[in-house]
Amino acid sequence: VLVATPPSRHHAMTLKALHAGRHIWVEKPLALSAVHGRELVDAARAANRILFVDETFLYDPLVREMKRLIDEGALGEVYHLSFERLGMGRIRRDSNVWWNSAPHDLSILFHLVPRPMVCVRPHQHAYLQPGIADMAICDLELEGGVSAHVYLSWLRPEKRAKVVGVGRERMLVFEGRFEKRSVTLYDYTIDRQAGAGSGGAPIIPITGFTAHRLEVPAGAEPLFLAAEHFVESVRTGTEPLTSGARSLRVVEALEAADRGATSGGRAG
Repeated sequence: VLVATPPSRHHAMTLKALHAGRHIWVEKPLALSAVHGRELVDAARAANRILFVDETFLYDPLVREMKRLIDEGALGEVYHLSFERLGMGRIRRDSNVWWNSAPHDLSILFHLVPRPMVCVRPHQHAYLQPGIADMAICDLELEGGVSAHVYLSWLRPEKRAKVVGVGRERMLVFEGRFEKRSVTLYDYTIDRQAGAGSGGAPIIPITGFTAHRLEVPAGAEPLFLAAEHFVESVRTGTEPLTSGARSLRVVEALEAADRGATSGGRAG
């Protein structure tokens, strides 16, 4: 069963289909609360059925290449990741920009750096509709001191879907717009010792900075690859990359941010 409904219906419809013994593909987010998400995961486990969440970008070959680079230590120690998802697109009435857009970026974040979230500091703005944020900015910290920044907006003249990763040795940039998809790796060198101590220069010199656009075949459309993976999971009974159990961390982060969000804007 494919559940492609507004997020408010995901829990009830998915639960009913699981109780009927069906394998499920559900659009993101899995549910609108961690409690409901866990109930779906438990129901899928009890029924021995696949619960697949459509976190499509994790099937993008370029995101897979970013994952490979980070796992192999190409960036060195990971310091920070930033995400931008901006543009004049579909402005929803049934959910805000945080619940509508952040699942994409949070799923990528937790895929690239699978560490527990330590804290989250969100701020949302509502300009178009009272009580429905159309802009959101969120800072997160993961275990081990890795920081992340998410910037979302439905009010932006240019479209952007970008991920930037900053490490001790290198940086990388993923451009996710389909017509401009690319991954670029940046080598940089900082003379951390120059000027250190009393009387030294008040700057740290940057002695090298070069960009290398990686030749990564885009391959098939990520949605096609996701569907192929879902079918294979059903056939073999193996847990999908974007299973309900794995997607729970996204719902938990969405909910935690929503609970603690400060708000601004002047809609109405």
